[in-house]
Amino acid sequence: MSDWAFLRQVFRGSRIWTGSAYLLLALTWAAGIALLALSGWFITASALAGAGLLLGLELFTPSAGIRAAALLRTLARYGERVIGHEAVLRVLASLRARSFASIARLPIASQRQLRSGDLQHRLTADIDTLDGVPLRITGPVVAASLAVLAATVLAYWLAPWPAAVLILAAAMLTLAASLLAARLGQARGRAVVDRRSRQRVALLDYFGGLADLIAYGRADSQRMLLNDLDREQARGVLLQERVALLADQAVQALVGMTTLAMLALALHWHAADAIDAPVAVLLTLMTLGLNEALSTLPGAFWRTGESLQAAARLQSLGVDPGGSSTRATTGRDLIEEGLPDAPTLHVHDLAIGFAREHPLLTGLDFSLQPGYPLVIHGRSGLGKSTLLDTLAGERPPLDGMVTLAEREVGAWPEPQRYRCIGYLPQETLLLDTSIADNLRLGRPELTDQALWAALEAVDLAQTLRREGSGLDYRVGEMGRRLSGGQARRLALAWLILRDTPIILLDEPLSGLDRATEQRVLARIAPWLATRRAVIVTHAPERLPAEWPRHAIEPATMPRGRRETVRQDEGRLP
Repeated sequence: MSDWAFLRQVFRGSRIWTGSAYLLLALTWAAGIALLALSGWFITASALAGAGLLLGLELFTPSAGIRAAALLRTLARYGERVIGHEAVLRVLASLRARSFASIARLPIASQRQLRSGDLQHRLTADIDTLDGVPLRITGPVVAASLAVLAATVLAYWLAPWPAAVLILAAAMLTLAASLLAARLGQARGRAVVDRRSRQRVALLDYFGGLADLIAYGRADSQRMLLNDLDREQARGVLLQERVALLADQAVQALVGMTTLAMLALALHWHAADAIDAPVAVLLTLMTLGLNEALSTLPGAFWRTGESLQAAARLQSLGVDPGGSSTRATTGRDLIEEGLPDAPTLHVHDLAIGFAREHPLLTGLDFSLQPGYPLVIHGRSGLGKSTLLDTLAGERPPLDGMVTLAEREVGAWPEPQRYRCIGYLPQETLLLDTSIADNLRLGRPELTDQALWAALEAVDLAQTLRREGSGLDYRVGEMGRRLSGGQARRLALAWLILRDTPIILLDEPLSGLDRATEQRVLARIAPWLATRRAVIVTHAPERLPAEWPRHAIEPATMPRGRRETVRQDEGRLP
């Protein structure tokens, strides 16, 4: 989808509201033009009547028209601002929610490739930049076209046809200059958006790692980098502003010359008795009044590159511009997708890592069986967590295959895949809300009784009851009001409530003392007994001895030789 098509889809749902705002903007400009023209006509007619050169001047109608134009201009401007901004802000708020959902749906590997500052920038500044499309580009173009059309029709009605042609010619020249500015400025506008994102990332990196930068003596060099980025961005923004200013001055000069030409024609027609003096003044001032409508176009078009680049950055996240609603996956969905109630997970000659030339693990070959949790252990940095990412479909394998229900795991749509696979990664992520809200994430229909049962299984229920707030206890940002072990067990309780047939656990019991660990293991044993599971740990000796093990070693073996993991012993009690 092109960037323009993406933008059309984004704002398609607000066409009635934005269309109303465009009409009000056109009415604002038309009322301003009418106010200027009627005032000139009335002053001229009054002066001629006072000099005895004009008989039978009717005062009430033109004065009422002037008052009406002044009032209409004020009301239309207010209405345009309220309706236009309300419509656009609603669209952008919805787009921000959809963008966040798209980021959340990205595979973990893709999320890790994006810097947090860049993601924040896409959710804030990039989306805010899109308001320039309806408010600075589409709206002014539509409104200016309507205002010019009204002025052209009025000129054709009041004077010979060259007056209408002159107004149209000025409008076409302005539009041509605006399109040229857009073509020249798109690349610079895109660069402004990219530099703005780099600034945000560099700033967050600086403050986030300030202690390390000071410790390693790199703070000054990082500040120099920030200064360089600021200067580069300032030059780009200054260029944008200069071009906008020059374009505005150019349009004013064009309108000024058109006004002089209209004045010359009006005087010629007045001398030939084709029009009277008040109409000659009206035509001249009406042409001058077009400046407000036309002067906004070149500068707005110059900035189209910023909106297009922001749209491209959002598209790269897979954001749905149309805002189609999504629903939770049900058992019927799984049947329609061909997933059985108890899907299998098989690994065939698997190689994982970040580069094919230097894999972390090679030749893995195993199948998960219910009641046989496979314990993966080994020293840090050998690829245990990467293996779980690959099994979950979050990272493509370098070679070999992981199949879920006889189909490559990455080929399943994400809702179906995660309806079958429950994944507890190494990092514990909790929302800054209550215990109940965290546990109901993805399953809002769960009862309090179900939540307490899951908390009992991870040995947290008694602690929460003793604390007093129970399920309403707020965990804090990233779970900071919980200890590391408590946060880990809360995440494990959430996974238990998801009730998936395949479980991937990365250090599920980290941060627990030996007694608590053994209580939790005993309580979750019945849950694990009916599921296919992989458990990654640094302490395999603390897990039941009957569970099968596989020690991870560096990938030094020749390709083609397989590490076969046998799971033919040790069913869970």
